[in-house]
Amino acid sequence: MSTPIQQIRELRALHEEGLLSANEFAQRKNGILDSVFRLSTNVQDKSSENAELTPRPNQQKKQIETMANTTDLGYLIGQHLLGNGKEYQLQTLIGQGGMSQVWKVHDLSTEAELGYSEALALKILSPELSQSTLHRRLLIEEASMVRKLAHENIVRVYDWGRDPATSSVFIVMEYLEGQDIEQYLRQQLARATPEQRGLSLQHALKILKPIANALHYVWKKQGLVHRDLKPSNLFLCKNGQVKLLDFGIAARVASSSSPPSSTEHTVHSSLLPLAGTTGYRAPEVQHSEDTNIEDSTQDASADVYALAVMLYQMLEGTLPFGETRYRYHQANKPKLLNQAQWGILQRALSWNAKERQTHPFGFLRDLEQAGTTPPLATPINDTERRAIQRQQQKLVEQQRRQHASQALLYLQAKVCDSKPKAAMQNKSSNWEQSLRYLKTVSQNVNDLV
Repeated sequence: MSTPIQQIRELRALHEEGLLSANEFAQRKNGILDSVFRLSTNVQDKSSENAELTPRPNQQKKQIETMANTTDLGYLIGQHLLGNGKEYQLQTLIGQGGMSQVWKVHDLSTEAELGYSEALALKILSPELSQSTLHRRLLIEEASMVRKLAHENIVRVYDWGRDPATSSVFIVMEYLEGQDIEQYLRQQLARATPEQRGLSLQHALKILKPIANALHYVWKKQGLVHRDLKPSNLFLCKNGQVKLLDFGIAARVASSSSPPSSTEHTVHSSLLPLAGTTGYRAPEVQHSEDTNIEDSTQDASADVYALAVMLYQMLEGTLPFGETRYRYHQANKPKLLNQAQWGILQRALSWNAKERQTHPFGFLRDLEQAGTTPPLATPINDTERRAIQRQQQKLVEQQRRQHASQALLYLQAKVCDSKPKAAMQNKSSNWEQSLRYLKTVSQNVNDLV
């Protein structure tokens, strides 16, 4: 377990490299110092008490109940975690694996300040990963980039922190109600028939199109790829919205098993091999050390491959190549795809990354254009949308001005033509006719403008 001084030194290094602002560095440093003071005060209070060495029966019962509430990583229901000057209380264990746990938490600091706080989710890394300098750095780097993203189909990352008492590194995220797509698929595939083994193509695209849209946004915004796409990283909310979960944060951190050295802390997360999950991992990632792989670079084509695997799984109820794929391993054509669509899916599942579509959104768009469903429109961000709206408003205003100008010119010509005739007519009738005509033309101009 690192000391508070070492933690502050790590924060200072992150600040000097631009990953932390001066204000954030000061807040986190003060949070560490405050936590150290709080812990020392608690130790003094406990040492001053004359507690019995042998616990009483009631105390033993409470200890047994507490042990029943523990988890594989040793966290307790009701336990408090501190980080970045905030305090969180663990409420419900949402999910866990060998690398991390996800908890529903209560934001005690926000509630104390505002009188109300929404539920949050805390992703806590295992002690082995939390105590590694390299792993901590990669996690902070990833969280710092992802929390800049704001998209309706991406789970929000609000902050990251490190509890001074346990040295646990965690990520503070948006809390979602619903189930992941892996659970949803399991329920849907249980009702499968020989005629339809999985979901319909429209149903599958309804799930995957928002994800492709989110990946397109992330690629344009930050130049990031997910690299760990799989059904358990897609979340179906109760309102029907599909959200993309963490951008391979834990997977990238855990992909490096070598012990940290003096130079390893400078390694960028994109250089780590074997990101992703078996069965969904692209060949150039799975066999990154194989010299027979034409292209070992890991870019958006790896996300195209994983998205194609998920689409195949949704349609057929099984992975196209099983857990491990080899070069000449070919998948069977899904029944619901026509020959043109199957060709597009085969291209996305290509062994050679250079033969795949350049981005997941392009893959789904080509697939839809080859079928009977309407093609996807190219996604645009808010800035582009506002620019298009302003241009349309300018065109409408120009048309209105042209119509008004033409109407006024027409009015002027009519008045000039009526002067000779007016001289030969009665003055009263001339004035009445002119007024009626002017009212009519004025009404037409108002309608045009």
